[in-house]
This record gives sequence, C-alpha cells and structure tokens, in this order.
Amino acid sequence: MSTVVDSHSALDPWTVDAVLERYVYWREECIVVRETYRQWLDCARDRRGVAYAGYLAALDREEQAARAYADEIERVRGLLA
Repeated sequence: MSTVVDSHSALDPWTVDAVLERYVYWREECIVVRETYRQWLDCARDRRGVAYAGYLAALDREEQAARAYADEIERVRGLLA
C-alpha cells in the first residue's frame, strides 16, 4: 500500500481506510433514514406509530455515524497539523 502524501505530511493507508469506512457507514445510514421516512409516509394509519419510531431510531443511528465520521476527520486533522 502506498502512502497519501502532500508537501506537509503523510497519512498511512490504515488512516485513510478508517476515514473512508466511517464515511461509507454514515452514507449508508443516510440511505436508511430516507427509506424509513418513506415507509413512515406510506404506511397504514394504524402502523404510523411504529413506523415513526423506526424513523427516529434511524435518525439516531445516522447521527451517531455522522459523529463518528466527524471525530475521525478531527483525528486526521490533528495528524496533519
């Protein structure tokens, strides 16, 4: 594996992989949010409470994934400083 290099620093491939992994996980959770929102809108009236709970759970997971991605970006930013 090669190293990502600019004029000031270098990142090992494992760090790059960690950033990409967290990004992909966040984007996957974004897709789930869209899907559960659509399910909530399209469900039968008597299922809306359950569908809404699923949507809120998906939002929570997306937020956690976004925070993990942001934390990883901050960690990398510290490595590049």
